[in-house]
Amino acid sequence: MKVLWICNVPIPEAKAVMGDEAQVRVSWLVGISKALREKVDLYIAYTSCEQKEIAIGKGEKVTFVSVPRKCKTVSRFDENVEEEFVKVYQEIKPDVIHVFGTEFPHTLSVMNAGEKTGYLDHTVVSIQGLVSIYAGHYVAALPEWVQHFYTVRDILRHCNILGAKREFAVRGTYEIKALRKARHVIGRTDWDEACTKMFRPEVVYHFNNEILRDSFYQEEWQYETCEPYRIFMSQGGVPYKGFHFMIEALAILKRKYPKVKLYITERDYLHPANWRERLRLNSYQYYIKKLIKKYHLEEQIFFLDTLDEKQMCEQYLKANVFVSPSAIENSPNSLGEAMLLGTPTVVSDVGGVKNMIAHETEGYVYQHDAPYMLAYYVEKFFEMGAEAKRITDNARAHAARIFDVDKNISDLIHIYEEIECK
Repeated sequence: MKVLWICNVPIPEAKAVMGDEAQVRVSWLVGISKALREKVDLYIAYTSCEQKEIAIGKGEKVTFVSVPRKCKTVSRFDENVEEEFVKVYQEIKPDVIHVFGTEFPHTLSVMNAGEKTGYLDHTVVSIQGLVSIYAGHYVAALPEWVQHFYTVRDILRHCNILGAKREFAVRGTYEIKALRKARHVIGRTDWDEACTKMFRPEVVYHFNNEILRDSFYQEEWQYETCEPYRIFMSQGGVPYKGFHFMIEALAILKRKYPKVKLYITERDYLHPANWRERLRLNSYQYYIKKLIKKYHLEEQIFFLDTLDEKQMCEQYLKANVFVSPSAIENSPNSLGEAMLLGTPTVVSDVGGVKNMIAHETEGYVYQHDAPYMLAYYVEKFFEMGAEAKRITDNARAHAARIFDVDKNISDLIHIYEEIECK
């Protein structure tokens, strides 16, 4: 079976094969592609402003297809992309087209190309996040002045927090148009099924869980080797990830635990190295700095920048608690990684989270805009010490079922067989 994937960004392997810049945070693609390429003839396509024409290159049991776009940013709709995908379909002649995500406008181009070439019935769209929905949660209870504030960087880029929210909403219009054309979607939570069927009630919804990166199947968290009172948060660069909520919770925790520390995978804008770094500060980062100084947390927060797979795994294992304080998520891979390793987890009850983790028996789930409850549940794990294993063992067992490689690949191939070109 010949399967054509269409992804928002290239996986790291594509950089070596094609020369296009790859992304680190595509863990779900890396894991699935490694397993699936042993079962099908796999092609992975993505758009690139670095290519002038369609480029094809052979990787390790996978073929990469770089599709040219004229717009430098993937978030802009490019009218030429549709015809490029028509050419790709005619060249490759796939049995199944699998589109990963709807967050960027090229998904609409992909669906339009499918209409033109007769592939729409044999195209399935995986729901990742939905920017049309995320736009409504983007500001995550930020004060009004922060939403309207501009730093020098924001002025130069003509975009502050409200501007970024508006961009999500604009991209969301293309997302909705794409979903209204979809015949098949793949999801894994009540949230993504509800949202998808809101836009297209008659869509065929296929359930399929994801696969994580190899390292997270091989390690296990132990209290004896973690650092007590150390908290890990995997993302916090945009408001809806809830970094500001975490800072409020950290201020509460510091009163009882002066040695508490928070590690987060973001660029260190608290200690800029030079004037250029200071000018890179956006309005959300400006607010975060003000909060950190307000609560005197300069000695509690550590910025880790971007980490690779092994480094991320190490951070989960070092942490006493993993937190996910987002205002919206579908099924966050960071939560899956923490559960699979057995790291004690406190996560906001948003989107599809309740389909992943059970409150109290597998971790703690709290109201997303209540940082005092986040602090309360983190403290519970602090006080448990090694006793946390009775909860985290349940989480590991559940995650092993959710992220079962063999089952999830088998289910995915079954979906492909249902919709392949006959």
